[in-house]
Amino acid sequence: MSTQNICKFIKSFNEDRIYTQKFVYEKSGNTFCTTVSANAVYLVVSGSGRLTTDSVKADLRAGNIFFTFENLAYKIESVNNFQYMYITFSGNRSVELFARFGITPVKCVFEGHEGITTFWQNAIAKAGEKNLDLISEAVLLYTFGEMAPYKESAEQQLIRSMVKYIENNFTDNSTSLQSMSNALGYNGKYLSRIFKTSIGINFSSYLTNVRIQNAVFLMEQGVTAIKNVALLSGYKDPFYFSSVFKSVIGMSPSEYIESIKNSSK
Repeated sequence: MSTQNICKFIKSFNEDRIYTQKFVYEKSGNTFCTTVSANAVYLVVSGSGRLTTDSVKADLRAGNIFFTFENLAYKIESVNNFQYMYITFSGNRSVELFARFGITPVKCVFEGHEGITTFWQNAIAKAGEKNLDLISEAVLLYTFGEMAPYKESAEQQLIRSMVKYIENNFTDNSTSLQSMSNALGYNGKYLSRIFKTSIGINFSSYLTNVRIQNAVFLMEQGVTAIKNVALLSGYKDPFYFSSVFKSVIGMSPSEYIESIKNSSK
């Protein structure tokens, strides 16, 4: 079997559902630390490694499925002959799938899935330019389906309701913990506590991430008026928006727009 890494890119997507971006077979065992603008599902093929995030430190071995999340930093280390495959993905359906299977930055590693390794390997071998999007999406959804079913608790249902509320209302600049507690009929302090415990970050940070992710998407789709990007992302003050954007992304909105123009050239 070849020892060369395999990395294939998908060109088109549907933002309203779910779309895959990359399908990769990492054989080199490199250690890296990064933050990416997409979610990812990983399958450990062989060897052992370690996943480190702000919320989790987990040992990895063959048969583990684990997830990383868009705009959340993580580190993957090789310990012994570590090989893994992964698919990056995004789209609105990602939120629903994470909530359905109880996948959060705190709970992101799942054991006992050695049986789908051959399926993944055969899939990436067969994937080409004309069918890569279909095959990678099929593997992604099959992997979600492979996850053990569970009975959703009342608290998990509430977490899903909170995430859905944010996704549906982040463009409204009046959206807050208080507005969510009013809409759901729960005490704000209680919602704040279980949100932080389950998701791994507090409500305001999660809301900010969703808003800034939307701003990045708008810019990449050609919206270059910063005032419009701010309004469409839930910020009535473009100067405050610019400050928040720079704190999250590391550059100002105008610098980010310029970087998009330069990369397109």
